[in-house]
Amino acid sequence: MSPGWLAIPRTAAMALTLAVTGSAQAADVILTPAQMREDLTFLVEKWAPLDKSFSDSQRAEFGRHVDETASAAENLAPEEFALEVMKAVALARNGHTNANVGTLLGADLPVRVWSFSDGLYIVKTHPDFKRLLGARVVGIGSLTTQEALDRVRAYLPGTDQRIRFLSPGYLVAPAVLERIGAVDGTDRIPLTLQFDDGRTEIVELAPMKGEDPGDERKASLNRGYSVLIPDDPDLPGRWRHLLDGRKELPPIYGKRSDVQARFLDDHMKVLYIRNDTARSIDETPLPDKLAGVVLDKIVPMQPKHIIVDLRLNNGGDFFNTILFSRAIPRLVPRDGRVFVLVGRATFSAGITTAAMLKGEGGDKVTLIGEPMGDGGQFWSEGKYVKLPNSRIAVRYSPQFHDYETGCFDIDDCYWATVAFGPRGISIAPEITVELSFRAYAEGRDPVQEKVLDLAGRH
Repeated sequence: MSPGWLAIPRTAAMALTLAVTGSAQAADVILTPAQMREDLTFLVEKWAPLDKSFSDSQRAEFGRHVDETASAAENLAPEEFALEVMKAVALARNGHTNANVGTLLGADLPVRVWSFSDGLYIVKTHPDFKRLLGARVVGIGSLTTQEALDRVRAYLPGTDQRIRFLSPGYLVAPAVLERIGAVDGTDRIPLTLQFDDGRTEIVELAPMKGEDPGDERKASLNRGYSVLIPDDPDLPGRWRHLLDGRKELPPIYGKRSDVQARFLDDHMKVLYIRNDTARSIDETPLPDKLAGVVLDKIVPMQPKHIIVDLRLNNGGDFFNTILFSRAIPRLVPRDGRVFVLVGRATFSAGITTAAMLKGEGGDKVTLIGEPMGDGGQFWSEGKYVKLPNSRIAVRYSPQFHDYETGCFDIDDCYWATVAFGPRGISIAPEITVELSFRAYAEGRDPVQEKVLDLAGRH
């Protein structure tokens, strides 16, 4: 037995099986060893030359891993092959260089989890398992939660913070848990849970056919942080959420959109703008929506402070936010401030938007929250290519962004970053605020609370 199970006295733990009809195996997917090797050859010969994010040592390790995977192809199931492709691509440690394996990993468990500052907790469940809401996950199969997190890192792309954002979604995938050695099979996954009343239970969950109807992976809004937001109460088949029943939640926990704006005070001096994506989710262009906020709320009301919340902004097209980012710092009064809220889900064009706000406003702009999902230097701007047999979509990254020292030459950097990007700035939060499970369960937003405190001092 693992340390994660041994740590629980038998008198304190109760094994309980909660099963759902389903299978974690990828449905109707057949890959022969020859087809796997053909995909790997394509990956090396066609895809790899397009991606510039690998260092020399990383590219050498990539080649070794592909060779090892090809040699082991006789013994790999489709989902195992998919994970090895993910692992090979992730060696670049660049968030935009990634493999989207689609449905090859099979069904997930009927719970969704999030990593808070004080642990991994269940925040959303299938209706049959609502009693598990709010439980802390301290063990997954034979591993402690931390051991599982450490092992899944190898399959995920990007910085530590990007991996922190991505990993909760993979810790509910039985195929992943089997590959990292947490379990020996995928029919039943034991989770060691701690509840508010001090009880500890070992709960066995089976994978579930059919997706969470509130899962936004197929929409233009990203999954991930969105598990923290309750779905519409009228959504058919809606899963239960930890915040169900909470009234007057802070705006960050409201329904996702592309742009929302509201005043947070009766005197209309603090304007809150939430931008969840750098693209429009409907036919109205995003720049038009952002201009509408300026014309309807900023110009006539002249707020003293403006909050731009980018914590859910996983990217898009930063051309949509260039004018907005340059305008906002100039539209607050001299004694006003711009607070840019950022976090682990802030990525790609979301990061660029934050960087442009900071670059334009300087000391007038304060970044606050968690570190973002990438650093001030990264590779991006690529496209996906599909491997011929598995149809795994693998994204390459050919263009460089540099906000730390600056991009000055289009031979070295993405041309739009040379033309419009900020230079010589840090995108690290000037004030770091982490979200604890206790604060979240109470329906609080400590980042917004901190900003309102700072705004009250100015």
